[in-house]
Amino acid sequence: MTFLNSALLAALSLGLIPILIHLLNRQKFKEVDFPTLRFLQEMQRQKMRRVRVRQWLLLLLRTLAILALVLAMARPVLRSEAGFIGSGEARASVVLVLDRSVSMRTESPGGTRFRELQVRAQDLIQSLGSNDEIQIIWADAVPQRFPDSPTQHKPLLREAVEAAQAQETGGSLTDAVAEARLVLGQSQNLLKEVYVLSDFSESTWPQKLPDTPLLPEDVRLYVVPLGGAEFQNVGLVNAEITSRLIAPGRAIELSFTAVNSGKDQAQDRIVSAYLDGKRVAQTRVSLRPGESRTEQLRFVPENIGDATGYVRLEDTDAFADDDIRRFVLRVPARLNVAVTGADGTARRLAALALDPSGSPDSYVHAVQLGAQEFEAADWLDFDAVFIVDAPAFSAGFDERLRGYLQTGRGVFVTGGPNFDLRAHSIWMQALGLPAPTGVEDAGEAAGWRWNKVDLDHPLFEGVFEERPSDISPEFSRVFSLAKERSTAANIIEGAGGKAYLCEVTQGRGRMLFLASSPDPDWSTLFRSGVFPPLMTGSAAYLAGSGNAGLDLAQTVGLGADLLLRKTEQLQYELVSNEAPLKLTATPVSGGQMLRVPPLFVTGDYRLTQGERNVLPLVVNIPARESAIDVRLEDANLESLGGNLQRLDPGENMLTVIREGRYGRELWKLFLMLALGLLIAEMLIARTPKQEVVPA
Repeated sequence: MTFLNSALLAALSLGLIPILIHLLNRQKFKEVDFPTLRFLQEMQRQKMRRVRVRQWLLLLLRTLAILALVLAMARPVLRSEAGFIGSGEARASVVLVLDRSVSMRTESPGGTRFRELQVRAQDLIQSLGSNDEIQIIWADAVPQRFPDSPTQHKPLLREAVEAAQAQETGGSLTDAVAEARLVLGQSQNLLKEVYVLSDFSESTWPQKLPDTPLLPEDVRLYVVPLGGAEFQNVGLVNAEITSRLIAPGRAIELSFTAVNSGKDQAQDRIVSAYLDGKRVAQTRVSLRPGESRTEQLRFVPENIGDATGYVRLEDTDAFADDDIRRFVLRVPARLNVAVTGADGTARRLAALALDPSGSPDSYVHAVQLGAQEFEAADWLDFDAVFIVDAPAFSAGFDERLRGYLQTGRGVFVTGGPNFDLRAHSIWMQALGLPAPTGVEDAGEAAGWRWNKVDLDHPLFEGVFEERPSDISPEFSRVFSLAKERSTAANIIEGAGGKAYLCEVTQGRGRMLFLASSPDPDWSTLFRSGVFPPLMTGSAAYLAGSGNAGLDLAQTVGLGADLLLRKTEQLQYELVSNEAPLKLTATPVSGGQMLRVPPLFVTGDYRLTQGERNVLPLVVNIPARESAIDVRLEDANLESLGGNLQRLDPGENMLTVIREGRYGRELWKLFLMLALGLLIAEMLIARTPKQEVVPA
């Protein structure tokens, strides 16, 4: 046992006062015997014997009462579990792990969870000893120390806590506690403490807990839960354009995912989609606690070009930061398509299907090029390439084509009478397409037809109001295909699973292969109703307009690499409401690679070159931050290690710190003991009337 106010132990000498009073009252008087009283002496002698016992008992009670009062004021404590016998001047190494992730913006009864953290953290700092060495670790995705080394300057720490704000990034408690262990490992103080102040939401824990405890057993770990467990929250964790074929005037499909991480049923929550600040679609969702649901919205964009939009929950709840999810929509104003091959019927029919009017205002602008002209051209000028009935290309064609595909654009391949089977089969097989090995001729027999068409493929989005039963033309000539080393997926098949139209992904781009030709000697495809929409749909699909916007939606705290198509300059600026951020791109095959650093504020951004807008960017909070439900299971807390103690709201910080360092305080026990002794003394000191001895 030790004493927090050991100086008061000198007051134990006050216990001598009752003894001195007792001794002073023991005066000797001359005895005079009266004969008439000799018969009462024996009875008086017995009564005095009882009086002496009572006096000694009162003396003991009074002395013990004074000693108990003095000991209570000296604040005795039991030895702590850590084995230290400290004093008020003992030095401790203290690490405050403070959570400022976006989930700390959740509203709680006392304001936000982060405001509650600020109040409790300042009380904690004030309660620590004057000699304590203190350091703050912000539990960000990458833990941050403040200051750089432990300090005893409490005002500096309190000012930092008061000035801090909850960020829009995620956080990691386990990484922050691991950082705290590194700090304490450099300390020479025997007494070490870690205080974790957080909402302990699911998003602050890793998907896999550490295999071994993070803190050693000699470190006292205090967890301080904030915000309570009762809340209501429905959040959006995803919003993206799911239409893979985007063209002016065509309906767009937008997908969003909502999750209910609250404790109550969410009924008929209104969800709206906005594009360039204007509402374009709306629906309602109802979710049970813990339920997640993905829904679709459809709308037709009014304008062409790049636009930013967002999906929003119209009704607010405890956590408002996940009520909005941003996206980018890119509606191309015009597609420049190269149609290369022999100057024949097949090439001209393909170009006509792509660009029937030849108008400068047409959506698809088809440029017909011979094989040599195409190889001499700058391919980055084209959004897609159609290789139709082409003779052999020069050496290195496959590598150049692979680089073109890496830019996110695509290639359509089909045959004809001038198609060089041997030359093309080599590079087609190298890029994952089935290699054509020969031509099958139906002769005088009826032509072959399609048996199976994947009408759910993006090529056919919006083409048919009702699903047709048969859209097949007749084919009199088709390629024989060798499927070895092919990774292509069939879109259209004939009898026996024979591929007529197949697709393969190569890097960022795609390739389509039609195993016949629009040439009239090969098929009736040129005059079928499916041919023009198949060609224009392929151009839009291969141009990458359906998924380009996905690369432009970033997450707070995570960087991204953007592959930019042909541009003359390498210098860019990323513009938002804050100061512009200067960026420099790196030339790569097919364009430029631009590294966008991690951004820590949600919202809309613009990538510019001078006065020209190059691309829009949007930044969202991490999807996991919608999981604001509290996770304080034993397994989670045990993974942190240390000598664990939980501080619930209302507990006195100073008391908890002292008891943790020096042991359990006993002053209340001694005070109650003193009160009990005084009550006993009062009862015993009362002299019954029948025992009063007359003078």
